[in-house]
Amino acid sequence: MEKTVPQRIKEYLTHKRVSVNSLSKSLNLTQTTLSRQFNGSVTLSVDALLALVQHFPELSAEWLLRGEGTMERTDGPADLELKAVCLEQAREIYRLKQRLAELEGEKKLA
Repeated sequence: MEKTVPQRIKEYLTHKRVSVNSLSKSLNLTQTTLSRQFNGSVTLSVDALLALVQHFPELSAEWLLRGEGTMERTDGPADLELKAVCLEQAREIYRLKQRLAELEGEKKLA
């Protein structure tokens, strides 16, 4: 029998060694509501699913929702870390260009 979405969520949380209580605090959702959704006693909300995949960017939404593929994306953490580094470098370049323009402006005034 194929696993349900709540069953896959519980499997993933076990894999990550994350409790529903700590996850609820991280996601800013009530623990009771989240537990009931993850146990299948209440319909799983789209907000909870979105919060989950945003909190765990390496979690494969394809696996979570359809049960296809692997639990974690193969392009996950490494690509995300690289993107974060590139973004930070782009911000630093922008700051340095602004500072250079300020210094050039000061030089012209002197």
